[in-house]
Amino acid sequence: MKRATDILEGGALGHRVVRECFYPMSTPEEITAVSAQSRTKRTAVPGIKTVRECDIRFVDAAFWKVFDFRFINGAPFTEASFNSAIPVAVISNKVAREFFGTTDVIGKTIQLDYVDYTIQGVVNSVSEAVDEAYGEIWVPYSVNKDIMTSDFVEGIGGQLRVYILAKSPADFDKIRQEAQSRIESFNSAQAEYKANIWKQPISSIQRMFYFVPGDRAHGNVTGMLLLAALFLFLPIFNLLGIMISQIQKRRPEMGLRKAFGATIPKIVKQILAENFIITIIGGIAGLCLSVLFFYVAKDGLLERPDVTLQPGMIFKPVLFLVALLVCMLINLLSTAIPAWRAAQLHVTESLNANI
Repeated sequence: MKRATDILEGGALGHRVVRECFYPMSTPEEITAVSAQSRTKRTAVPGIKTVRECDIRFVDAAFWKVFDFRFINGAPFTEASFNSAIPVAVISNKVAREFFGTTDVIGKTIQLDYVDYTIQGVVNSVSEAVDEAYGEIWVPYSVNKDIMTSDFVEGIGGQLRVYILAKSPADFDKIRQEAQSRIESFNSAQAEYKANIWKQPISSIQRMFYFVPGDRAHGNVTGMLLLAALFLFLPIFNLLGIMISQIQKRRPEMGLRKAFGATIPKIVKQILAENFIITIIGGIAGLCLSVLFFYVAKDGLLERPDVTLQPGMIFKPVLFLVALLVCMLINLLSTAIPAWRAAQLHVTESLNANI
């Protein structure tokens, strides 16, 4: 995404409802419609023996403004190319090197199911985990007659999902109101079928818990939060017993330090600092071992063993820091209470480890 705002999603829709209800919206910064799933097509290059099935994603011109892509060469196709249904394509650097041996392929031709497409851009490969934007080759959905003409239930149902880039999170409610208003206006002209987008558009975070049929969002959120709390407190309770045992062994050390003038807060801070240092060392060691294991077992873990691993697919600094902070929180909660109680004991009690 371009900014620290969220993407709001419409759903699997027909081209007609996308064209009449979502594209005209004025509140969002950008709106894009994307094929709900990627499709495989026989991919080849004239004069080259390499032939294989590639994952094709059908998108519009605004797709490149809503989602962040790093162009190695060339540029995305334009609105004019999309509206004119010109067969152009943006390909991943993996596809470019596989078929051409280089990423300098702008203006060259690639065949998708025996149809020629002119390459306009080359981007870094996208992980299959990014379901909203994943593809190996991206082409205008206006060239796909199935998407453009196979609408059903009076143009409501189809093969597209809508993603909306808000100017600011403060605009989310306005975007929802405008979307609902346009859907109501659309429904007023319908003969039989009515469109229902429930409480959508929803944020990408909400979509993790959202269940469209019946519009059950809150129940899923509550269940996931309870599950997250359970996974947080279980290791705390397990570590609590271990830390009590370890701190009991260090009671003579605490008593000796108190005898030489150390205060209770200073003793507790030292124990916490030691545990935080161990947590950081363990986190870095765990990261290195995880990366090593993933490289060794990649073919068994991934559905497609031919996937080229990119550094960004394996290591996300923000996620690592969040995980490390969660570990530190667990460490704090499981260590602070036993350390504080042990540090409050009288010097003579602390020095006698058998009490």
